[in-house]
Amino acid sequence: MNNYSIKHKRKVPFIEQMQQTECGICCMAMISSYYKSYFSLYELREAAGNGRDGTSLHQMRELARNLGFKADWHKVNMKKLIHIQEPIILFWDHKHFVVLEKFKNGNFFIVDPSGGRKKLTENEFDKLFTGYILTCTPDESFKRRKQKSIWKPFLKLLLDKPKLLINVVITAIVLQLFTLGIPMLIQRVIDKIIMPSREDLLSFLIIGIVFLVLFQSGIALIRGSLLITLNNFLDKKMMTHFFKHLLKLPYNFFQLRSFGDLIFRANGLRSIRDILSSQLIMGALDIGLIIIILIYMINQSILMTAWVIIISLLSILLVFFSKSVLYQKNQDEITHATSVQSFQTELLYGIFGVKTAGTEKSMYNSWEKLFDKLLLAYREKGKTLNYITTVNNILKLSGPLVVLWIGAKLVFSGEITLGALIAFHALSTQFFNLTGSIVDTFNSFLLTDSYLRRVHDVLEAQPEHMPKNPIYLKELQGEVTLENVYLKYNKHQEYILKNINLKIKPGQKVALIGKSGAGKSTLSRLILGLYEPTQGNVYYDGHHLLDIDKESFRKNIGVVPQDVSLFNRSIKDNIALHQPDASMEDIIEAAKIAKIHDEIMQMPMKYNTIISELGMNISGGQRQRLAIARALVHKPSILVLDEATSSLDHLNEKEIDNYLSSINCTRIVISHRLTSLINSDIIVVLDEGEIIESGNHEDLLRGNGFYSQYYRKLESRKISI
Repeated sequence: MNNYSIKHKRKVPFIEQMQQTECGICCMAMISSYYKSYFSLYELREAAGNGRDGTSLHQMRELARNLGFKADWHKVNMKKLIHIQEPIILFWDHKHFVVLEKFKNGNFFIVDPSGGRKKLTENEFDKLFTGYILTCTPDESFKRRKQKSIWKPFLKLLLDKPKLLINVVITAIVLQLFTLGIPMLIQRVIDKIIMPSREDLLSFLIIGIVFLVLFQSGIALIRGSLLITLNNFLDKKMMTHFFKHLLKLPYNFFQLRSFGDLIFRANGLRSIRDILSSQLIMGALDIGLIIIILIYMINQSILMTAWVIIISLLSILLVFFSKSVLYQKNQDEITHATSVQSFQTELLYGIFGVKTAGTEKSMYNSWEKLFDKLLLAYREKGKTLNYITTVNNILKLSGPLVVLWIGAKLVFSGEITLGALIAFHALSTQFFNLTGSIVDTFNSFLLTDSYLRRVHDVLEAQPEHMPKNPIYLKELQGEVTLENVYLKYNKHQEYILKNINLKIKPGQKVALIGKSGAGKSTLSRLILGLYEPTQGNVYYDGHHLLDIDKESFRKNIGVVPQDVSLFNRSIKDNIALHQPDASMEDIIEAAKIAKIHDEIMQMPMKYNTIISELGMNISGGQRQRLAIARALVHKPSILVLDEATSSLDHLNEKEIDNYLSSINCTRIVISHRLTSLINSDIIVVLDEGEIIESGNHEDLLRGNGFYSQYYRKLESRKISI
């Protein structure tokens, strides 16, 4: 391997992968950031065309070259990596990418985008190293790129409520002035009242103190109320913005992320809010108060002030030198917490499969391993924080004692009064507390940065395409036209759908058949507008997919998926999900057509019966028929049925089909039932993403192609497709 000229002098910044398939671009982001050229993961996803299947070795090399690196893959043995002089990317365990940072004292130090920094022995490293490395050296086209602030949009939120912010600041300043003034008042009391034995002034002093305490308490109460209002405002603003944006994102965004991870990101907004609403404001004010206290202390005694500054600097230096360790520990904790939450969500979502397969023990063991890693990360972070806090406390406790010791000598020598010493001691204690508060705020910023990056990754994702002057479709006739449609998830991938040409007239029934993986569900989702074609055009009633308003379009369509999603609401609300203003008569009519009304009426609460989360308290057949009722209640112009009638007998299926025909509903059917196919107007046979046959049942039988052979084969066995 070549001996590269750039020596390893700094750490590779850790960048955690936000999707399950983006370890490659995360490694590239780490390498680029190492050389002071900063790109967001969103920018690199767009550049690499990262899709649901991840990034290939070829894509990694091309991405590196596009970023200004001289990049090549090499096949090497482990021993040649011992003398590495700058970070490189490793192909890891035949399915992953990591960054090799350095080799030191017999250990390899890697940065894993899914697990953070790791130290591996040579044996541990050799088990996972595939032998392939990607070297990246900046070439003449390489340019440094500044890092964009991800805090800026959130900080701007504070300016949306200027009056509230000003009131919070004013009350905080008043409270700080009280904090600053009380030690000075004590100095005056000691020097002017107690030392001269002015007993006649004690009554006035008590009255004054009571008044000050009441006034300070009132201001503190007002500030607390203002902070609650500010917290509520920030919660509302951030959470609504996050979820509003989340719901505008395209369907494929959710295919690449786990639900547990997205929930964890949303929960992280509260940590961001805490920083913005209180710690940031108080931290800024604390700096101002520190300067005022410092000026006062210098005027009283330069010697004592010097000791206060030295001890405070030691506290600041402690945090400064431990910040990278603390950040990494926090990052590890968040990574493992995300893994645990994602696993728990998936486990509960798939509890039926767990129970039927009898895998409770193995699933528990898997969960326990993840949870143990989280506990270990939490413990390691706790240890680090404990060490830092202990040393800080020693400094905070010893500082005032040192001040008292030096000040006592100055009092004995007559350089300062006793009142001045007590005031100085109180203010120095306040100075240490304020310094600690600023350090804590800095730590909170550092730790919250991990949450912020996860939230920012969602907010940076581009919403679904919205035309500048959208066409609003109040009523759709149901005509669908696909012209030369091609689809792939990223620019480096093979096409999933190829040369799709299909014209569906209003009210027609179209059946999609083919082997598993032929593209049936993908084509149906494209017709639903969940995917936009890579090439070609899709029209609805002559209007191009990219020209219409998505919301108005989707109100005209219905879908009954294979995996039905029900919500923790009443049966009535679940049926009326797509049409909240549906009348009770319409809901009952839809339920009757779906053959679920009689069963609902046998339930104690009838249509007000609450469905448990994911519909776990009703049968699979009932879930499917509720989904059919939901799709029918708003009388859709286009309806996609993906194995939607498998729970119905032939007679009930025919009745639903007749109803859909009567309202001239265009139907896209994916089914393995002969009865669903024979009466279709068009049968589309897909193979590897292409239409290989198209026509009605009789035409395709005469064609003696795939459909004909498949139909006769199944019919002879007396089983239905």
